[in-house]
Amino acid sequence: KKDLSQIAKNIREGRRNRVPMGLLFTGPMGTGKTFVAEAFAKESGLTAIKFKNFRSKWVGATEGNLERILQVVQAIGQVMVIIDECDRAFGNQGDEDGGTNSRVIARIKEFMSDTANRGRVLFVLMSNRPDKVDIDLKRAGRLDRKIPFFYPQTPAEVETILLAQLRKNKVQSELRFPEHRGLLEPVVGMSNADIEAIVLLSSDYASSRVEGAAVQADDLSRAAHDYLPSRDLEMLEFMELLAVFEASNRRMLPAKYADMPIVELQARLQLLKATVGSRR
Repeated sequence: KKDLSQIAKNIREGRRNRVPMGLLFTGPMGTGKTFVAEAFAKESGLTAIKFKNFRSKWVGATEGNLERILQVVQAIGQVMVIIDECDRAFGNQGDEDGGTNSRVIARIKEFMSDTANRGRVLFVLMSNRPDKVDIDLKRAGRLDRKIPFFYPQTPAEVETILLAQLRKNKVQSELRFPEHRGLLEPVVGMSNADIEAIVLLSSDYASSRVEGAAVQADDLSRAAHDYLPSRDLEMLEFMELLAVFEASNRRMLPAKYADMPIVELQARLQLLKATVGSRR
């Protein structure tokens, strides 16, 4: 948040030379990458554009569509281009399409590395599988800052998300923090969507006593122990480790990864890659 706030401040105050050419948000699904990108766009004052499918079955039409999009982006200026799941949009794909994909990626690379766009056009790419993104696309000069996203690592971090979900869903509660923080231990490591599901489940338990009753500590404790998230733990750990190795700075990492020897991290990553790396 501090890094993004500083970038947004530089954009607002016109310090273009201090604005990165592009950002890569990486981490497991449900960590809030899209939400943060949209909040960052609003804080920076940039117009946000999301890339949708511009491909066509007709020969040459895909490249033409891309050129029109880039011309619009160039004309607007002061714009943030958000590309979600960039591994699917611009991943390492073959030439079964007659070379269209390689030409599209080459044109995107050319546009992203044009220093005349620094501070005017900011690309924000998001992916939970950065290993499938063209390595040349991720180099400095195109994606200068790579920010990892993780699930909450401590009860205090879960508490922040829980309180936000209570506000978002207009759920009344009698929970008091940090007094009830210990109830959040079973929730550590779950996604934001899982935490929202637990909030709604605890609200159901409270309403089963008295309709519209406020959530109490017993309701939250019951929901936290009763809820079973649907997740592939090996795949999630693999995505987390990929985010660790993509991060621009060690200071962005949770303590459990920042303090772990790099050799140990690499060994674990290679093991998980052999196990789950071919999955989507």
